[in-house]
Amino acid sequence: MRDARPVVPVGFLLSTEGTYRRMGRSALQGLEDALAEINADAHRRVRLEALVVDPKGEPAAYSRGTEQLLAAGVRHIFGTTLSASRKEIIPDLDQHGALLWYSSPYEGYESSENVLYLGGCPNQTLLPLLRYALAHFGRRAFLLGSNYVWGWESNRIAREVLEANGAQVLGEKYWHLGATGFEALIEALMQERPAFVLNNLVGESSYAFLQQLDRACAGQGLRLPVLSCNLTEAELGAVGPMHALRLLSCGPFFETLNPAFCARQQRHGPRCCSHYYTGAYAALQLFADALQACADPTPAAICAHLFRHPMGSVLGTLSLSPRNHHSALASHIAELREGRFHVLHSAAQPLAADPYLTVTDLQAGMVTRYASAARLRIVK
Repeated sequence: MRDARPVVPVGFLLSTEGTYRRMGRSALQGLEDALAEINADAHRRVRLEALVVDPKGEPAAYSRGTEQLLAAGVRHIFGTTLSASRKEIIPDLDQHGALLWYSSPYEGYESSENVLYLGGCPNQTLLPLLRYALAHFGRRAFLLGSNYVWGWESNRIAREVLEANGAQVLGEKYWHLGATGFEALIEALMQERPAFVLNNLVGESSYAFLQQLDRACAGQGLRLPVLSCNLTEAELGAVGPMHALRLLSCGPFFETLNPAFCARQQRHGPRCCSHYYTGAYAALQLFADALQACADPTPAAICAHLFRHPMGSVLGTLSLSPRNHHSALASHIAELREGRFHVLHSAAQPLAADPYLTVTDLQAGMVTRYASAARLRIVK
């Protein structure tokens, strides 16, 4: 029987090829599964129709893909994984009054009127993870990252936090996306013996580094903690088994937190419900729920509704701030054990986003005050 409901187009803009393809594939699965569930609900006023563009990991292709979606009438785009890709398309969104629903973790220091940030910024991910590491592992850290905004900014913040807490940064190194040769770095780490490593490498670089470091540590009988804010269940198959490293990650969701949800999602096919999956899934559900409530698909109307009405999701209640377009999020720290992330610590309540770190005490990593800071605003 033909579905006679009005159609609202949405755009999915994610790379399923290239060095960070596993993140993009997981997010795309989340969007596709949410789309199927939304359209199967006969009580919805409208049906969503997805236009899918795969930039295949090519930076310039994101702008071309955005132009393609905008020309097709799309005003709500879900996706991009890397911050470089998000920043690439913000001018296009601005010029056409469109909205990006960005559900990947990122390094903060951005608030655009044309983006909703649903994946976690440093005070929700990096700072709790560093606070845990300082309390449990020691005060000698080594920082590394991929050579783009995520790696550089995350490590800059980490250095500031560590030094404010009396810790020592033994080194800070960067590699091109896709680089896999880490022999000299690992030799240096074996000599320096840091208390922990902060890994801001992305994709294939991260997997190769972890495998090489694990072999080196196993050979010397070391149990070295390696921290990350972007390593998820979607990538564990590429990482492989770890024999010596302690891998810790921080994010708004891990599969062991909600096994019932993860089991239900297997009806769509085999799924890793990483926080790339759940973030994208929650974003599309959030949009559909807001659209159902206000019956107006324009970005301005959808945002206005969400700012007034916190909504439930698989990530918990999402409360979007009109001040910075970020959501308060749950914050969980988990460690990889026997192929699964097991939660070690959870924040007592969702953490309000502080993308510019204007209200966060870096020494304690806790929100202690709120500043008006008129100079910090959504870019319009």
